[in-house]
Amino acid sequence: MRLLAWNIRQGGGTRLVGIMAAIMRHDADVLILSEYRGGESAERLCTALKASGYRYVTKLVPPPQRTGVLIAARRRFVERGPVCPHVSEPWRLVDVDLGMLRLTGVYMPNLKAKLPYWQTLVAAFAARAEGDALAIGDFNTCRAYVDEPGAIDVTAHFMDSMDAIGFRDLWRHRYPDGREFTWYSHRGNGFRIDHAFLSPSLAARAGVIRYSHEERLAGLSDHSVLLLDLPRARRGATS
Repeated sequence: MRLLAWNIRQGGGTRLVGIMAAIMRHDADVLILSEYRGGESAERLCTALKASGYRYVTKLVPPPQRTGVLIAARRRFVERGPVCPHVSEPWRLVDVDLGMLRLTGVYMPNLKAKLPYWQTLVAAFAARAEGDALAIGDFNTCRAYVDEPGAIDVTAHFMDSMDAIGFRDLWRHRYPDGREFTWYSHRGNGFRIDHAFLSPSLAARAGVIRYSHEERLAGLSDHSVLLLDLPRARRGATS
């Protein structure tokens, strides 16, 4: 089962045809698309996804001109809704069940606005470490001197908090000395801010995890694509 996580930038806009072509080239089973924009943009994207075989999409839609995360799949899933309805933009953290797998799509805001979302995520995932659980998407967060050239992210310690409750930043776990950036600032500084955190049992069974930079370099988005291969989700539902 291949997962594709990608910040498509401002809902896709006029780049939607190229975005859909890139998605189809990767032949993913499940999509986690951030900067999913509400209003007409959401309608266009969902129509394109369904026409391409992604018949099942999450129903939690951001208001017009606001952005969040969309999960789409070729197979049916159970939508659990926001991880926490009490944050100001609950459509940024969305839960679904794919069989026994609890998948959380993530699109965090910038700077200190991330704090309540990180706190919500860590609190929720502390109770999920014993099962098959995954948080994946655009975290807008990176570790100092490893995922960025300097040390400017004041929320980087939350990545260590996820590790402390048992969740692997799988790409960093596989490539402890790796340097790949998934987004660049206007100054040309690179940052790895797109991640997948897996519970211990899931991380032990996970297949390939990699970034595709071709789409960013071609201007389809300002983010690279994150690809993760997992064993087919076991049937059933998590609590």
